[in-house]
Amino acid sequence: MDLADLKKLVAHVESMRNRRLKEWRELSALFLPSRGMFPGEEKDSVRKRRLFNNAGQRTLSKAAAGMTAAMTPADYAWFKHQFALPGDRELTGAGQFVDEIDERIRKTLAAGGFYDAIHAFNKELLCFCCALLYVETSNRTAARYSCPTCGTWAVALDSDRTLACVIHRLTFTVVELIEHFGSEKVSEATRKKKDSEPYASVEVVHVVMKRRDRDEAKHDNKNLPFASYWYEDANSDGLLAESGYHEMPYMFTVWEDARGIYGTGPGDLALSDQKAIESYELRKCVGLEKTIDPPWIAPGTGKDRLRTDAGAINSVSMANSQQFIPLFPGGFIQGIQHVQQEIQSISGRIDETLMATIFAAMPLDQRPKDMSATEYLDRRRKAAQLMGPAISAYEPNVLSRVIERTYGILDRAGFLPLAPESVGEFAYLDVSYESPMSQMLSQTGAEAIQAFLQVALPLVQADPQALDKVDVDQIIDEVSRRFNVPASVIRSDEQVAALREERTRQQAAQEQASQEQAVMKQIAELGNTSTQGTIAGEVLGSTQGAQTGGTANG
Repeated sequence: MDLADLKKLVAHVESMRNRRLKEWRELSALFLPSRGMFPGEEKDSVRKRRLFNNAGQRTLSKAAAGMTAAMTPADYAWFKHQFALPGDRELTGAGQFVDEIDERIRKTLAAGGFYDAIHAFNKELLCFCCALLYVETSNRTAARYSCPTCGTWAVALDSDRTLACVIHRLTFTVVELIEHFGSEKVSEATRKKKDSEPYASVEVVHVVMKRRDRDEAKHDNKNLPFASYWYEDANSDGLLAESGYHEMPYMFTVWEDARGIYGTGPGDLALSDQKAIESYELRKCVGLEKTIDPPWIAPGTGKDRLRTDAGAINSVSMANSQQFIPLFPGGFIQGIQHVQQEIQSISGRIDETLMATIFAAMPLDQRPKDMSATEYLDRRRKAAQLMGPAISAYEPNVLSRVIERTYGILDRAGFLPLAPESVGEFAYLDVSYESPMSQMLSQTGAEAIQAFLQVALPLVQADPQALDKVDVDQIIDEVSRRFNVPASVIRSDEQVAALREERTRQQAAQEQASQEQAVMKQIAELGNTSTQGTIAGEVLGSTQGAQTGGTANG
């Protein structure tokens, strides 16, 4: 695409997003002032808004922290690769191979700043109901992760609702821009600022989209599946760079697929409650101020309008009165108490709406002492179900694509291990999730196996042949997989078969040795017994020769 076509595309995609900017700006001010960048705002300043009660901000921080710990805990193996076909999983060395891949991806995620980026992503997803993540290559850490903030990007989806185009606006200084793209690529206006204004800001537009026309036989940057274009927004003489990606470097999802591309979610639902808290908190403050310093009525002949602000004095003609009296003798304490109760009620609703009660109210890794394991697991499953469609979109649209992109970067850099020789040419890997939130649901299968065994074991004791119906090896494989047991702990089917064959051979050898020992013992016992005229005598005679005296020992 040439620059003119790109600008038309950018204008169209951003026009579809601009309908939400006003709402996002309000959400940012009330819930997340540290995130969001909207037209007319300074990049490095924190949005300031006078709030009487920041309950929404506190709840959002708690919910986002809980969501990060529940979905992608940094100190926990929250994802796991395995071969798609069960037969491939049981091959010797296959488990160790995928464990090594997982370990290298985890190290890359930690080194590249993934956990900071995904925490910011979760904040924006809860607040703005949609969020964007970016994965780029890095010479230092192989991959680097960031969360472009709301208001700086716009997206377009294809007919399958997958990400087809991303428009991302970034700010460079003049020096940074020249160092990144080269002096010959930047505009003439930018080159002129190099000496006079080297640190002036320059807005740059990055466009990533599915490449429409490419030669799949070629593997250069201009024939990769996803095209990348950079240009200066204000003074563009041409493209700063044109390149490409093997995978879409941006990951996008919405909390709930509604209201067009950018969806809806907890932030939209909690907005009215946060506004109500602001109103009630203001009234409470006014009531407290008037209780502490009430307006007064004083003897006099003033005819001015009655003043009700704190500390005001109203001159009013009163018969037989020469003293100051409060304008509101009953005070405001009772009303303030009712307002405070309403504020607490609304705060509880915000906690529920922003999912803080799910993620943080009940720890996901610790069962209360007074709660049975069955009840605890049941509550955890119900809590996971309340996440609604968010989890079903979060894992495939974000986590799977992050892992796929990271895998591709490491593979192309030669940082992944070679597959064992036992693995076939067409074997491929799947990724599953073992985070606390995912285990709420995945452990259901392990509990079903446990319940089955509780019923089956008494039947096996009554009739041992019933055990033939149970594949114990497969039970161990299924339970270990659901509980995320390292592959190095569980032997492959090949290793188990070889171990059992060796055990059978040893048992056969032991049985043969025992039989030989029994025969020799019988021979020794027969040595002190007369065998003349018996079959034993004939046998011994044939093996030991004729014996004098008709006995084995003569």
